[in-house]
Amino acid sequence: MGLSGHRPRRDYEIPEKLPLRQYFEECPLDRIECLYNFAYLPEDKIDRLRHAALPEDWGRQNKVLKRYLALHVGLAIRQEKYVQQDVGLIFCAGQLQTRLGNPLYLRFEENKQQKPAYYLQYVGEALNSWETLPQPPDYPSWPAISPGAEIVLAGEHILSDHSERIGILRELPPIARVCALTGAIHWALFRDLAIKQLYYGIPSYFVPIYLQSRDDITEPPDLIAPIQVQDHKIYVRTALEPHMAYPSARIVSTRHDKLPTWLLQAWEDYCAEQGDEAYEDDDDEGQIERT
Repeated sequence: MGLSGHRPRRDYEIPEKLPLRQYFEECPLDRIECLYNFAYLPEDKIDRLRHAALPEDWGRQNKVLKRYLALHVGLAIRQEKYVQQDVGLIFCAGQLQTRLGNPLYLRFEENKQQKPAYYLQYVGEALNSWETLPQPPDYPSWPAISPGAEIVLAGEHILSDHSERIGILRELPPIARVCALTGAIHWALFRDLAIKQLYYGIPSYFVPIYLQSRDDITEPPDLIAPIQVQDHKIYVRTALEPHMAYPSARIVSTRHDKLPTWLLQAWEDYCAEQGDEAYEDDDDEGQIERT
């Protein structure tokens, strides 16, 4: 207390400390907003993590890396795969590793002066003072795909919205284009080309759509189809450009080089075209119906 007997006035609001799980319940786990609700992320710490890990392009403003961390921190909290040390919380930085294969970690400390309640204080390899190390969280389970399942399309507009990418198919009647699309999806599924993704917390898949040529499936396809498996049916509500699969697929891949060659190439080409322009989270364009 001051000399007058009154408590000194604070110019800041002490953040209310909530149960950890509650910070990740207001939005799907894979959204950056969840992580922002939980902790302040200094950009220099995010840059340091990017440089410490194996080299890869995380997009402008490291948006894909932040989505990756949002998912893995949220899963770790739900699965209690973190270590509490004094006023700090230690997490694995997902599956990220150094060039020598050493795991990378995050340490959050309480933010006593302003919201949010925590801040990212350290990124890097394990410190000698840490007696116990956390383990990476487990991914959710994905529904099984039956290659012969019925494909349900949202409408005939799926291909007409991308007429510049479908070649001579744009000259065909709508029903013929629909048959070509469903045939291309079945062709990819029978060859096990589906890629896992997590979109707004929903485990689903991307399927490459080769309409003009199938000579080399390591080359980017004409389009991709986000698919949702439900009631033994495959639902397709839109088609997207190939690079748009990368953010939602990368966050559930143990390493970026385990993703298909065509997706890495499409993402590399996209990032090169963007130059210094601000990164836009392309996959926010509605892929699937959120429930």
